Amino acid sequence: MTLLAAIILVAVALRAAGAWVLKHPLDSDPLAYFTMAQGLAERGELADMYGQKAFYSAGYPLLLAPFFKALGSSVGAAIAVNLLLCAVSIGLIYRLTIALSGHRGAGLIAAAIYALWFPGIWNATMLAKENLSTPLLLGIALCAVGIARGERPRGTALVAGLLWGAALVTGGSALLLCFGVAAALLILWRARGSFAPAFFSGLCFIVGAAVMLAPWLYATDQMVGRPVLTTNAAFNLYLGNNPAATGKFVSIADTPLARDWDAMRLRLGEVDNADRLQAEALDWIEANPGRAAELAVLKLVYFWQPNLPDANDFAASKAIASMRLFEVAQYGLILLIGLLAFRSRQVASDGKWIFAAMIAGFWLIHAAAYIITRYRDPAIPLLIVMAAIPVAAWIERFAAQRALRNAG
Repeated sequence: MTLLAAIILVAVALRAAGAWVLKHPLDSDPLAYFTMAQGLAERGELADMYGQKAFYSAGYPLLLAPFFKALGSSVGAAIAVNLLLCAVSIGLIYRLTIALSGHRGAGLIAAAIYALWFPGIWNATMLAKENLSTPLLLGIALCAVGIARGERPRGTALVAGLLWGAALVTGGSALLLCFGVAAALLILWRARGSFAPAFFSGLCFIVGAAVMLAPWLYATDQMVGRPVLTTNAAFNLYLGNNPAATGKFVSIADTPLARDWDAMRLRLGEVDNADRLQAEALDWIEANPGRAAELAVLKLVYFWQPNLPDANDFAASKAIASMRLFEVAQYGLILLIGLLAFRSRQVASDGKWIFAAMIAGFWLIHAAAYIITRYRDPAIPLLIVMAAIPVAAWIERFAAQRALRNAG
């Protein structure tokens, strides 16, 4: 058994054990994804528990549906898919780290860090779209590195477009991940000394995205009367931009629209209600530009804020509080070393530019709505890759120095 396979087995075992111990109830987003996948598998109908066709992002339930069809609709089947996605993510992290460092040891360290990364374990124990968003983001990053290095750039760009399209169907926050591909195309242009390779590769990227998005846009046009990625974007925009907004999640029940929310939602329908929410949000931003800008800055800060334990964690048990504190320390080290690694000579410069562009795009898009801690989770593996490279170099240097001392 190779070390990488052993790391994957440990990661899968930890997540399976976590799912068995935690046994999360099906509610909120997980219930929506389960209901959508179950309906598609059993009745050929994609709808959440409220009957909405395009409110929740469809990518994750679309992936679950064939597994539900084959294995039966159950939380266990969904967890099995999450474990498969975890294994794929670790493989991509390993390949990305080697691509940026040429160091197999760094790849193994990055894979091991992800295997033990608490939010990754937590997400795998429930129906969460981040389980799919993560490998899609990593796949786009790996393709972008290949494009920048001229490794069959047109075909690689086509694959990147397919992955980006899938990521958009999985969650609108993937929109600006195309910044990484744009950076790769600029690097390719500079390396080849000609615009043509970058131009045609860019066209292939657009074609790939269109091939992936077109069926879903057609489906939503048939289901809700308009081609949309999701009607949830307007809802999130309003929650992040209204008189009650804080930069973090607030319930619609706490906003000015709470009074007639259910009646208006049913009367207007899914698309018209989304239009209403978007108009309300944009009107509020126009009327309150200072507060809107302040909230946008707060969201960008909250995006990186550690997920500190609260009084409930300490009241629950010392073990839970200790685990939460370990999670904070783990996150702090990944963030610190990962960001410092952008100055490291051991990391390939093309990878630095691509990763910086993708992280920046993923970060900036979240200034529009509101922040929940898990929203940043798909981007953290890029920092894990960055952090692992100097750590591997430090370990190698320490081992060499120790060997010299022992020899002396």
